[in-house]
Amino acid sequence: MGSGTIKSIDKALDVLEILSKQKQPMGVTELSKILEINKSTLHGTLTTLLNRGYLEQDGETGKYMVGISILGLASAALQGLDLRAKARPVIKALSEKYNETVHMVVLRQGRVVYIDKEESAQSIRIHTEIGTSLPAHCTGVGKALLAWTDTKKLKNIIEEYGMKKHTVNTITDEETLLRHFADIRNKGYAIDNEEIEEGLRCVAVPIRDYSGKVIAAISIAGPSVRMPLNKLEEMADSVVEAGMEISRVLGYRTN
Repeated sequence: MGSGTIKSIDKALDVLEILSKQKQPMGVTELSKILEINKSTLHGTLTTLLNRGYLEQDGETGKYMVGISILGLASAALQGLDLRAKARPVIKALSEKYNETVHMVVLRQGRVVYIDKEESAQSIRIHTEIGTSLPAHCTGVGKALLAWTDTKKLKNIIEEYGMKKHTVNTITDEETLLRHFADIRNKGYAIDNEEIEEGLRCVAVPIRDYSGKVIAAISIAGPSVRMPLNKLEEMADSVVEAGMEISRVLGYRTN
């Protein structure tokens, strides 16, 4: 991401922060004085935010106010907090059962973003942090999310973000990956067999909301020396049940 893009994002965030604190709409002149930028530069930022629904204009004065799309961002943030709170006891219990690290992620812009983690107490651990973003096509949690994504959207994600090879086990062929996803849907869980990093394996499952939509995924992960493939298969039932337990807490019902 270039410095020009970062500056544009900063300007947009500054505009939204200022307007969110105002009770009345504000005009270009007022905003430009507060932000200490010229009107022509500010117009570009305002137009972008307006087109995306993050700003609205007063019909009479033409002044700007926060738009309805902000509600979508706020709702997503609140859902994330709610999801973490509801999933935490299940994640903790699963981690304690096997003494391995459990992650929870969501899909954002074709990549998985880690939103919660219960650390293993063992000396050799998985080094991840909340907020870490990784490719979806070669992670267990990513595959658990993508496998239940409709084909058109899935193909768009693959086209836009690609299928970079990270290890000798990374699947980089689209048709092979699509067949792999069909197998994941049939089994109900995904396995990362050292596909994002050599020496790391995990088993992952989707989490569904009340409507049945897959909104997140959890995984239990560890070094391959502690997690041979046969052990992953044995752990899969517990991970599937943990995913279903979180989904049920969110209102999901199978019948």
